[in-house]
Amino acid sequence: MNRDRMNEKADAIVRYLKPQLKKKTKMLFMCGEFCNKILLGDKKLLEYIIPLASKTEARVAATGSTVVELRRRGVKAKKMFAAEILFHLNDHWSDALGEKPEVVLLMGYNAAILNSIVSALQRAGVDTIVLDTIEIEEAAYSLHGLTRAEWKASLEAVIKNI
Repeated sequence: MNRDRMNEKADAIVRYLKPQLKKKTKMLFMCGEFCNKILLGDKKLLEYIIPLASKTEARVAATGSTVVELRRRGVKAKKMFAAEILFHLNDHWSDALGEKPEVVLLMGYNAAILNSIVSALQRAGVDTIVLDTIEIEEAAYSLHGLTRAEWKASLEAVIKNI
C-alpha cells in the first residue's frame, strides 16, 4: 500500500470525527481481546485507545483482560462483551450504560466478530469506525489493507489530528 492511500484512510477518519466532536456526538469505543495482544512497534494496541478515547470523549467498553489493562492505565472502562453491547443497542439500552452512542469505534476484534458487530450496529443506526486492518464493507470507515507499520502510522495520525 502506498503512503497516499494510507494517509487517505487516516484523513477520512479525521474528517469524519472532527465535526462529530464539535457536535458532541455520543461515542463508544469497543475494545476486543486483541487490544492486549497485538504489538505495533513497541506499544500494545490498547495504548492507542487511551489518547483516542480521551480526545473523542468516548466511553470505553472492553472484554476480558483488555478491561483490566485499560483500567491499570487509568482508563475508565466498563467490562462488557460485544454481544452484551449489541443486545443493549437493539431496544434494550440501559441508562446505566450512559446515553446510546451514535458512533462506535472498534479495535481488537477478529474478522468474524467485527463483521457481526458492524452489521448489528448498522441495523441499529449507529456509524462505525473500524480501527483494525480488517475490511468490513458495512463500516463507515476502516484502516483495512495496511501493513503493521502503516497501521501504526495511521493510528498516530488520527490521534494527532483529531
